[in-house]
Amino acid sequence: MKCLVIRLSSLGDLILTTPVVDSLAAARPGAEIHFAAFERFAPILARFPQKIIPHLFGGQRRAELIAWAEKLGVQKFDLVLDLHDNWRSRIIVRNLGAATVRTYPKEFWRRWRMVALKRGLDQPYPVVDRYLSTITAAGYPISTDVPRLIRLPEDRKQAVEELVPLGWPAGRPTIGIGWGAHWPTKKVPVELWDELIGDLKGRDNPAFILFAEEQDRAEVDEFIGTHGSADIFPFCGMSIEAVCGAMGLCAAFVSSDSGLMHASAALGLPTYGLYGPTHPSLGFAPRGDDTHVVHAGTFCSPCSRHGKAHCYRDHRYCFEQIDIDKLANQISGMLRRISDNR
Repeated sequence: MKCLVIRLSSLGDLILTTPVVDSLAAARPGAEIHFAAFERFAPILARFPQKIIPHLFGGQRRAELIAWAEKLGVQKFDLVLDLHDNWRSRIIVRNLGAATVRTYPKEFWRRWRMVALKRGLDQPYPVVDRYLSTITAAGYPISTDVPRLIRLPEDRKQAVEELVPLGWPAGRPTIGIGWGAHWPTKKVPVELWDELIGDLKGRDNPAFILFAEEQDRAEVDEFIGTHGSADIFPFCGMSIEAVCGAMGLCAAFVSSDSGLMHASAALGLPTYGLYGPTHPSLGFAPRGDDTHVVHAGTFCSPCSRHGKAHCYRDHRYCFEQIDIDKLANQISGMLRRISDNR
C-alpha cells in the first residue's frame, strides 16, 4: 500500500502531522508512507519518528507545481491525505488519480465565529484532531494524538559547537526563549521577556538561549546588551538542525505561538506557549505531557485567526495582562523538580 500525506508548510503545521504518520504506520505495517512538502522543510521531515519518503517542491509558479504533481502521480497512490486543503494541494490531488482521498476539515466558519463573535472558545477543535479525522475517515484507528520528533546526535553536536564559543555554561540549567513569530503582532513584547528573565534569574539563576530569526538579530543583540548579562545567548537565523540540537540543551522552552513552540513540545521539552492576539482554542495549542498554555483571557483575544491583524487598542493588553510572576513560579518549580531528581 502506498500513502501520500500532503502538508506543504509551515514548520508548526508539519510537526502537528506526525500523529497522522504514526497512526498510518501502526495501522498498516509495511506500507509506503510518502510526504509532500516544500523543499525548505526537508530537515524537519528527517526528524519524523517514522520512515517516510519525502517529495519536495522547490518551485514558485503554478506551471511548475502542475508538472511536479504529474510526476508524483506516477507513484499510483492508494490513499492520499490532504492536510493542507489550499489551491496548491488541490492541484496536486487532481493530478494524482488516487483511489481514495481524504481532506482535513478546516472549519473556517467555526474559527470565524471564535474570532469575530468570540463564540465557541470553550469548545476547541485542535488541528491535530482535525488532521487525524482523515485517518478515521479512511477506516483506520488512531494510535497516538501527540506530535513527536526524534533527536539526532549530530544536531546536539552542531548546537554545542555554536554555543560553547559564546560562553554557554553547559553545567547550568538553560531556558530556551522562542523570541519571535511570523506576524509582528504575535511577537511577545520585549518588556515581557525582560520581566520573565529577570524574575527567573532572581530565583534559579539559569542561562538563556534566545531563538530568533535572522531579521531579529539586531533586536536580540540590543536586548542582551541592555540587559548586561553574560548568561543570555543569541541563537539567530540557525538551521532547523541546529535549532533542534539547541532545544535539546534546554530544561524548558518558553515561546510565542509559533513553529518553535511546536518543535519544543514534539521534542519532549516542558513547553510554555504565550498567546496574545491568537487563542489556543483556535487549534494550535501545544500538545504533550508537559505543555502549558499561557493566555490572559483578554476580552479582545483572539483578534485574528493567525495573529496577522494589527492591534487596534492603545496597548497589547492580551500580552501585558499575562501574569509573569505566576509563569516564573511554574518554571522555577519545574527546574527544582529536575534538580531534585538528579
